[in-house]
Amino acid sequence: MIYLKKALVRNKKNYTTFMFIPESRSSVKSFRIPAWFPGFVSISIVILIVTSGICFYALSELKLQYDASRKEVSELTAINTSQKIEIDHLQRSSEKIQMQLAENSRMLDEVKKTVGINPSPEESIEFMHVTQEISSNSNPDMSLKIASIETNFASLTEKIALQKKIISDSLDPIKKQLAYLMAKPSIKPVTASITAGFGYRKNPFTSRGSEFHKGIDFAASYGQTVSASGDGIVAFSGWNAGYGRMVIISHGYGLSSLYAHNSKLLVKQGDKVKKGQAISKVGNTGRSTGTHLHYEVKLNGKNVNPANYFD
Repeated sequence: MIYLKKALVRNKKNYTTFMFIPESRSSVKSFRIPAWFPGFVSISIVILIVTSGICFYALSELKLQYDASRKEVSELTAINTSQKIEIDHLQRSSEKIQMQLAENSRMLDEVKKTVGINPSPEESIEFMHVTQEISSNSNPDMSLKIASIETNFASLTEKIALQKKIISDSLDPIKKQLAYLMAKPSIKPVTASITAGFGYRKNPFTSRGSEFHKGIDFAASYGQTVSASGDGIVAFSGWNAGYGRMVIISHGYGLSSLYAHNSKLLVKQGDKVKKGQAISKVGNTGRSTGTHLHYEVKLNGKNVNPANYFD
């Protein structure tokens, strides 16, 4: 074991001498250092301790900032993902609404054309296409994009309200036009060839001279079903000397139709009938040269060519 013995000897040059005296017979060893060196070492240690403390504190603060930044980035990433999902949902919903609005407009125009109403250019609605491109390098906060889509939705809402009004305003004229089309005597009362048309013809009874034929004749077979050519109310159902068993239907709009020479009547006066409904059976009653159906149409009490109303 070596015992260290410190001997401090100050000489006139301010040195400190350290002497090591071993227990064995080994020679004594000594060295000297300047007197200011222990103080320098002490100050250096203090500075090192303070500096280490400052560095540790700074490192701790940096760690806290890093953790806070990491948490913020994580939260922004979650918000970003959520907003992307919301934007995608809004886009799809917007596209579906636009497609439905466009389809509604197309169907409304189609219905109008079908019933004979020309679509009005004033009723056309221009539909915008809502598209928001999502870039992976864009700002994580997509609130502005969402706000833009919501603005487009507000515009779509206005167009929905406008379209609803257009459809509502169109229903009444469509219903009226549809009622007219159903009442219009537009179908042939029987499936048979026409043997005599509307207008002047040779007198079928005397074969001399000519007479004005007020309707058209169908070469239908005896007992064949006669159908109403349009919706209406039976104004007459009974016997007429010249027309035999006869049915007259009032269709409204100044229109009426007449079915003569029937063998049997299936409706009575006052009955409401629908287009295509059976009203009588073909016969040969009244002033007739053979089994057939005589059919007339009148507009405001004046005979017109029935063929002009057939679809």
